[in-house]
Amino acid sequence: MKRIFLGATIFISACSGVFAASSAEAINLVGAGAVVTRGPYQGVGTQTTAMPFFSLEYKDFYVKGAAAGYHFFRRDKLLISAVTGPRLMGYRSGDSSALDGMKDRRMSWDAGVKAVYELPWQQLALSMEALADVLGRYDGQEYSLEISREFEGNIFRFIPSVGAHYQTKALVNYYYGVRSAEAIPGRNAFEPGGEAAPFANALFSFGIAKRWIVATKFSIEALGSQSRKSPVVDRDYILSAAAGITYRF
Repeated sequence: MKRIFLGATIFISACSGVFAASSAEAINLVGAGAVVTRGPYQGVGTQTTAMPFFSLEYKDFYVKGAAAGYHFFRRDKLLISAVTGPRLMGYRSGDSSALDGMKDRRMSWDAGVKAVYELPWQQLALSMEALADVLGRYDGQEYSLEISREFEGNIFRFIPSVGAHYQTKALVNYYYGVRSAEAIPGRNAFEPGGEAAPFANALFSFGIAKRWIVATKFSIEALGSQSRKSPVVDRDYILSAAAGITYRF
C-alpha cells in the first residue's frame, strides 16, 4: 500500500505541478503513468509501479490523489494554503532480510501550512512549508524551503527547483533509528537527531493534442548527516522518476 501511495504522489507532482506556478484557472486532470523509485533502506531495491492519476480543483479547494489543500489567503504575489497529505516514508521488516527484527516504520499523515511567493524577476517562485504528524506515529515536524523557476513555450513547460528541508529528531529517529530491542550483531542501537538535507526536482510537460499532456518528473533527495549513518540504510539519497499521460478537462 505504501508503494502505491508513494508512486501516486510522485506522479501527481509530475502532472499537476507543472501548472501550479502560473495558472490561476482550475486544472482538472485524469490519466495514468508509471513511477520508478529507489529508496535508502538496505536490501530494498528499485521499484516500478503503474497507476492511475487524478487531480481536481474547485475554487480554493483542491484534491491531488491522496493530498488535499485549501487556499485561504491571496494577496498580490503571495498565496498561503492549508495542506494535508500522507507521509510516504518507512518500511516493513519483511521488505528485506537486512530489516529482519526491525519493527515496521509506518507511513503517517501530515497537515500544515504552505506559502508560495512569486518573485518579481525571472519567473522565480519561493515556497515555504511547515508540516506536522497528525496521527502520532513519528510525532515530529518538517520545515522546507524551495525555489523554482518556470520556462514555458507554446506546447511545453519546464520547472526545475532546488530546496532544503529540516526534519526534527522525532521524525528522523522514527524512520532511521534502531531501538535497543532491535539491535543485533552488526546492527547497533542508533538514535539520530534532527537534520537538514537538500533536494532537487525537475518537472517537464508537453502537449500532444489540445487536451492531452505528457508529464514527467525527476527528483533526488539527499539524506542528512544523521540518517545516512543509520545501520538500516545503504544509500545516502532517494531517487524517483515518473512519466505519464493525462487528459485535461
